[in-house]
Formats: sequence, structure tokens, C-alpha cells
Amino acid sequence: MVKGVPSRDEIVAILKRVKDPETEKSLFELALVRYVDLREDGTLVVNIDFRRRNPSCAGCVPIAWLVQKGITDALAREFLEFPAIKRVEFVDE
Repeated sequence: MVKGVPSRDEIVAILKRVKDPETEKSLFELALVRYVDLREDGTLVVNIDFRRRNPSCAGCVPIAWLVQKGITDALAREFLEFPAIKRVEFVDE
């Protein structure tokens, strides 16, 4: 294991700690994160699936974005505690 890089168990623990504020379930329980990949430049890429959770109501979309931003901010804070991680990037592919 590379020093300062989170182990699989540490990643799972983070996904279990960060909760969706609407359901109070963890990201791990909701299976919202598809994969996590650390690039050589220290960027951690987190593929997070928000597509199936976006509302169809146009007025609700900004609220959903705020909730999603809260989730991604919480994840970034957790992951940036590891010295090898310099930046966190979120993708939805």
C-alpha cells in the first residue's frame, strides 16, 4: 500500500459515514458510488451516480443540486484528509 492513500476499507468507511440528507442512508447503502480511482497527479476521481435521483420537477432541480453539492463536499473533505490526495473530482458517467 502506498503511504497516504486510503485503503479499500477506509474508502468503504467513508462511504458509510457520508449520508444522504434526504434518506439519512449512507452512500454505501444507497450504492451511489460506482468507483474511486487515484490518478498519478494526486487527483481522486469519484464516479457518483446522481442521475437516477434527479427529480422531474423543474422547481425541485436546484434543491437536488444543493443536496448533491453537500454530499460531494462532505466526501471531498473526508478524502482530502489523506496526504496522497491533492484534489477530488466527481464524475457521473
